[in-house]
Amino acid sequence: MLCVAILELIILIITAFLVIIQIYLLRKQIKQQHEERRRENTTQFMATWCNSLKKDTCIAEQVARKLNTDQCQKLYEHQAFDVSDDIKKDICKFCPIDSSHCANCSLKNSKTVDGKILTELRWHVITYLNTLETMLVSWNLGIVDTETIEQQFQFLNDVKKGCTLAEFRHTAGGYPIIEQFIDRIKDSNPKPKNKLK
Repeated sequence: MLCVAILELIILIITAFLVIIQIYLLRKQIKQQHEERRRENTTQFMATWCNSLKKDTCIAEQVARKLNTDQCQKLYEHQAFDVSDDIKKDICKFCPIDSSHCANCSLKNSKTVDGKILTELRWHVITYLNTLETMLVSWNLGIVDTETIEQQFQFLNDVKKGCTLAEFRHTAGGYPIIEQFIDRIKDSNPKPKNKLK
């Protein structure tokens, strides 16, 4: 009887040990699968971001960087505003090659941004910021590799270039994830990631 009890105890201990090993291996597998999904999501994230950037959107983002607070306010509120010759030249890059369209452009004989060109500029700036905000939600939720995203989007921290369109964002009163992302990367200096094994 004692031998049976000892044998049952040994079997119970071995079973418990095997269950612990299985739990450990299962957790390790789940973690590996999670990391693999994060890498796949990161690649998909970067591809989506690259595919979302269009020539006119990039031009609009560059123009919006040069606008002062008052101009940003008017752009956001869809009101006409005046610009310098330098900004006018950049905005005119929106005009299609078709000269008949440019003949009707409000910037042809003035420096006032209004009408269709105002609508186009506003639409592209808001599209750029909405796309960036939406993309950074993945970073905020941790479903992408945060270090890679922080490294790849370090350009948003370039104060000289104003890539985050801070004036326009503050005028719009939104884009909290962009704000959070910029705060995160401000003082960090991301190191290049090691190659995946």
